[in-house]
Amino acid sequence: MAARKPKAPSNRAKTTTPKIQKLRRPFPRVALERCLAVIAAVKEKNGGNALDPKLVAEYCGVGANTNDFVYLLSAAAQFGLTTGTIRSEGIALTDFGRQLAYAASEQEEERLRKEAFLSVDVFKRVLEHYKGSQLPELKYLGNTLTTQFGLPEALHDEFSRMFRENAEFLKLQDYSAAATGPESDSTTRRETSAALTIGQPKRSTGKVCFVIIPFTERSEQHSKGFFTEVLNSLLIPAATEAGFEVRTANRQGTEIIHATIVNEVLDADLALCDLTEHNPNVLFELGMRLAHDKPVALVHAEGTDRVFDVDNVLRVLAYSPNLWRTTLEKDVPALREHITATWDNRGNTETYLGVLRKLKSAR
Repeated sequence: MAARKPKAPSNRAKTTTPKIQKLRRPFPRVALERCLAVIAAVKEKNGGNALDPKLVAEYCGVGANTNDFVYLLSAAAQFGLTTGTIRSEGIALTDFGRQLAYAASEQEEERLRKEAFLSVDVFKRVLEHYKGSQLPELKYLGNTLTTQFGLPEALHDEFSRMFRENAEFLKLQDYSAAATGPESDSTTRRETSAALTIGQPKRSTGKVCFVIIPFTERSEQHSKGFFTEVLNSLLIPAATEAGFEVRTANRQGTEIIHATIVNEVLDADLALCDLTEHNPNVLFELGMRLAHDKPVALVHAEGTDRVFDVDNVLRVLAYSPNLWRTTLEKDVPALREHITATWDNRGNTETYLGVLRKLKSAR
């Protein structure tokens, strides 16, 4: 028997189809307002009993075998309203979904809708992180979604749209507005005050740092949400790592300087003041702090012009306005050390007023 000739090597390179990694989406891809139509269908079409998926789809105005209906049922389940898929015998209300479908009053219905929103962990955590529904521009929001919540970049835009759409529907403003349960009243009273606590150190030290920072951006140099991101990504982490409880003015309120804020500015063990954009309210509060010879740590974004003679007398730490992960990895420790040094050297270094008094007496 003749030996078989070996096959000639193929010149064609082997190609392998790369596996597409499916993104895990930890939030519904359909807003709560649309999901309410699912529980309405079960209630109105079958008295609250499980209803054929095709009839649910017809009521909701979507095709029974479409992706839109798949996403809708999945979202309703993620909000804790229903169970069942397009292949189930029926779509049924959960106990919570039944409570919402048969709410006894408008107030109860509103509370349960907010509870459904907060049942989605990432929605609740982002709301808590920003102390309300006002999110920064996607450029800055994306940094936080990646570093704080581990959300892939490919989902940032969709998450932002879903969060904002739900927040608008529920008329969420600050985190207190979304409070549910027996602690709602006390939470509301605490969060609607002129000042609020926004950060706690791992170990209680009894020291308080009051952050003086602009509420909004007034320069085209900084996008909307810039100062919110500075506060959450840089100032709070650095101050809490330095062992301080962090407080600031209620950013959901007015820009008028309340008596409560004046007291917070003067009574805090340390003030952390951001001079970026030379905001008038910031400079006013800084002036009060300096007038009482209280320790204050000064910061500003790189590129900020000097303000009066403060920059020449007191050290001002500059941080990168990019707020990228790589810049924060450098700036947070630097600011922590700046805060610690300011606190440790209180009483040992020349104060701003002390320098001015010496200059006056030397003339």
